[in-house]
Amino acid sequence: MPIDRHIIDQINEKTDIVALVSPYVNLVKKGKNYMGQCPFHDDKSPSFSVSPEKHLAKCMACGEGGSPIVFYQKIKNVSFPEAVKALAQPLGIEVDVEVNSNPTLKEHELMKEASSFYTFYLSNSTYGKTALNYLEKRGILKEDIAHFEIGLAPKEKDALYQILKNKGFDPTMMVDLGLVKQREDGSYYDLMTKRITFPIHDKEGRVVGFSGRTLEDDPVKYLNTPETKIFKKGEVLYHLFQASRDIRMKKKVILYEGFFDVIASYKSGLGNAVATMGTALTKQQALLLKQVTSDVLIAYDGDNAGQQATMKAIQILEEARLRIDIVSLKDGLDPDDYLKKYGPEAFQVAFTKTVDPLVFSYEFHKKGLDLKNSNDIQEFKTRIKRMLRLKDQSIQEIYLKQLAKDIGSSYDSVMPKDNSYGTPDQKPFLPKPKPAPVKSLKKYYSAEIQLFIAMTLNYDDARRIDDALGTQYVADVDLFKLRGHLMLGYYKTYEIFDLETYKSTLTPELLDVFESKVENTLVWKITPKFEETNITDLLSVMKNIINEKRYIQVMEAIKNENEAYTQTAYVEEQKKIKNQMEKGKVKS
Repeated sequence: MPIDRHIIDQINEKTDIVALVSPYVNLVKKGKNYMGQCPFHDDKSPSFSVSPEKHLAKCMACGEGGSPIVFYQKIKNVSFPEAVKALAQPLGIEVDVEVNSNPTLKEHELMKEASSFYTFYLSNSTYGKTALNYLEKRGILKEDIAHFEIGLAPKEKDALYQILKNKGFDPTMMVDLGLVKQREDGSYYDLMTKRITFPIHDKEGRVVGFSGRTLEDDPVKYLNTPETKIFKKGEVLYHLFQASRDIRMKKKVILYEGFFDVIASYKSGLGNAVATMGTALTKQQALLLKQVTSDVLIAYDGDNAGQQATMKAIQILEEARLRIDIVSLKDGLDPDDYLKKYGPEAFQVAFTKTVDPLVFSYEFHKKGLDLKNSNDIQEFKTRIKRMLRLKDQSIQEIYLKQLAKDIGSSYDSVMPKDNSYGTPDQKPFLPKPKPAPVKSLKKYYSAEIQLFIAMTLNYDDARRIDDALGTQYVADVDLFKLRGHLMLGYYKTYEIFDLETYKSTLTPELLDVFESKVENTLVWKITPKFEETNITDLLSVMKNIINEKRYIQVMEAIKNENEAYTQTAYVEEQKKIKNQMEKGKVKS
């Protein structure tokens, strides 16, 4: 059930908002209010205002923040019910709200214990001195070790197993989580030994797995936790949880391939860094990034494998509608080696010199081709055509002119007669657009969008509108799905509509629908307020859609001389429906 509005107001009014914000912002009293640097963006001058009188904490520059509950939700990156429950508890306010229980609580406790053991062993053992010397040679100091919770798996074959067993953890769970293995004789041994350990956290900050870097002469340099019920390699990003605040402040994330690249970035002052742990970027990881930023800087290794991975990442990130830039480090060095060779200052400068994905892709496609060879010229043209397939005309013209120049030909020659590249009068390579709404149905699409927006502004209105429209009065199936999710999904947990929280609950498909059909409309952008008469009028418009749809079908049948009826019968039905529509017509 939705949280009672009275409870929400009570929590917001009784929470000491200055005390709530102070751990995250250095506040200075200015008159009635307090000011400080915004914790949600890279704030050069104090823009974050805290008003004890109004119970608000909000940035005057970026707009982030709000009531105590909303501030807590955003700064802690938790759900609305979790924020409500967390703030209600110290106030002694009882809240009848179900926060999703953690069915894997024991598993996460076990992984936390394993991580604690590894970090303790690194700093408190003879073998740990060897590991610390190795890390120091790589420029990793004590403060870096603490931030990344780096540890060490001992030489002993079952040290971790014995520690966890003595703490009362089930050996079967240890096996299931990939920490230990079982021999045929029934005895247990640790998965990782003699390895520096890097804990991997999920987006909530819980340890879900490890990657171990060998300290010995082992052909397997890195050994990772196998996939388990809490660890899916393609669904997590290294350092994302720790970097979330930096990412929000800088409104950009740097995407690397490996752990040491992220550590190098952090040491150089670029803490908004995450890594894919040496694997190809996945769609799930791209959506994780989209939850914290819309701007991604790819900084993969400069070798051929790194460039191939960059090309794949560009495609995944573009599909997720993220802005992309690429940094190419000179000498083909990976980020960690570049920092060692040139130092932190040069490292930061290098990250200001980026190229857009088309520049990178163009050079990548040209690489290794002999542009005096006719076969290579044809291959190059094919690659560039594919690259430009979804780009607008002005972008295509720029690159087609560059293509003509590179192959020593004219611009006209790269514009085939079959129009596979397009003509100046067309937008080539664009996918076929979805059929435009039938002209006479446009007012219904408009009404349905406005009603959906009204549903996001008030829960009581949302219930009334949903009951009135039901499954019968629908102009657009996608909007119908959004409406269903809003009522049966979102509003089952949240009473107040919060844009970012709502978007985080949508599937990728529904997120695309919401962004394209609702969020990008003018009606949404002007944040309207709907009066009772507005909603009543819009509902009246929608009530007539069934007759309108039937009328269109009849007209289409007359046009096609459908054999099921005679043309005369259709004309008669058309007149009948037209009369019904006129009787029920309401001005929209």
